[in-house]
Amino acid sequence: MRIRLLRGLIALLLGTAALTTAGAQDPRIGTRLDAPTRAAILAIVDSARAQGIPVEPLLEKVYEGIGKGADGPRIIAAVRSLTNEMASAHKALGTVASTDEIKAAASAMHAGVPAVELGRMKQQSGLRRSLTLPFTVLADIVSRGVPVQAAANAIRSLVGAGARDADINTFQRNVKVDIEQGAPPAAAAETRAKGAAPSAGKPERDTPDTTR
Repeated sequence: MRIRLLRGLIALLLGTAALTTAGAQDPRIGTRLDAPTRAAILAIVDSARAQGIPVEPLLEKVYEGIGKGADGPRIIAAVRSLTNEMASAHKALGTVASTDEIKAAASAMHAGVPAVELGRMKQQSGLRRSLTLPFTVLADIVSRGVPVQAAANAIRSLVGAGARDADINTFQRNVKVDIEQGAPPAAAAETRAKGAAPSAGKPERDTPDTTR
């Protein structure tokens, strides 16, 4: 019994130290969260860290909840949900994925994109490029009504064609405008992807002078 009490005390002290460190980085953690909420979040963060899941986005979610005036249970639920999504994203993308990619993939999953779909994209792209922006745009166009599979096909075609981030940003803007002007979301994504894919990522060439 004494050993268990001692272990519990050590865990509590470590938890307090961790929260003090986080509070030093942002005083809101120490001053705006009650003790039960801090303890629950600490447990979630520790579990995520043990699984190799980046914890920075989890703390950002805490700060977001505090800034919006959310109560403890809602903040805990939001952080737990993000942790689950990031765990699935981390598993799907593999160890080569960056923190930003995992965070963006979690956002895409939150929008309804299956983790397996994101894993396929990462496997196809390998280490050639970051998929942070493609995943972010994927989540955005799905939230605008583009069906998940149509959105995934469009992003996959752009990435496969070597589209640069600038190309994908342009694709996102064009899809947004088309939808706002009344185009069916699926058609907007498919049409804009077809228009962008053939020239994406190809270096510009001088146009031959045929007037001579």
